[in-house]
Amino acid sequence: MNENTRHRALAAATARAWDAFVIVVGMLKGGTGKTTSAWFIALYYAVVLDLPTLLLDADATSQSAYDWFKVAQAEGFEIPANLVVERYPFDDIAEYIREKRSEFGAIVVDAGGGSAKLFHEAVTEANLLLVPVAPTKIERRKLVATFDEAERAAARNERDVTAHVVLVKADDRTSLPRNAKDKLLEPEKGEGIGPDRDEPFPLAETTIHSWVHYMEAFGEIPTELSEYAELMKELTA
Repeated sequence: MNENTRHRALAAATARAWDAFVIVVGMLKGGTGKTTSAWFIALYYAVVLDLPTLLLDADATSQSAYDWFKVAQAEGFEIPANLVVERYPFDDIAEYIREKRSEFGAIVVDAGGGSAKLFHEAVTEANLLLVPVAPTKIERRKLVATFDEAERAAARNERDVTAHVVLVKADDRTSLPRNAKDKLLEPEKGEGIGPDRDEPFPLAETTIHSWVHYMEAFGEIPTELSEYAELMKELTA
């Protein structure tokens, strides 16, 4: 075997060796910061960890993650060569994720709030479920239903999926983030998880703030990933 052939064979063997770490970013409500979170997390895996990364837009209605990609392309932003962005808003997404595991080091799924079925199927293949929620009462109200569906999906998951709530859009100039953390960690009966709906949510320590940097990131390829990098280090250490 000559040197060029050996390198091609090694590259092919390496490509087949991946078993992607799958992160589902989802909640059964729209407008919670899922797409922004999915993009920053995908960039963390592609740019910081230098892994071949697939970002799947599984939102059957808005498909904001894929729109972000197309706008960034049109604006001339350089897309990382190891980042692939695809639309896949179909009910067989679990099967599609299984097919793609051997091609990527990480798969990030933006599971939109419009389809409980898509969310459920994606979670059946997840290693990690992240549920972004802003510190407002109306967003927290959907957490119970989201975790109910996630628990049903986890029963079909063979990879010991873990789930975390991530507080996003937090403004420390107000009392909202502090109050939201208190409600998530010490919920009243009927507003938590567990058999009696009174157990705390698994809240990540890292908080994502309401920085202009995040709010204006749509259609760009940001290079400053600080809080999201800290979040992923916390949850995957």
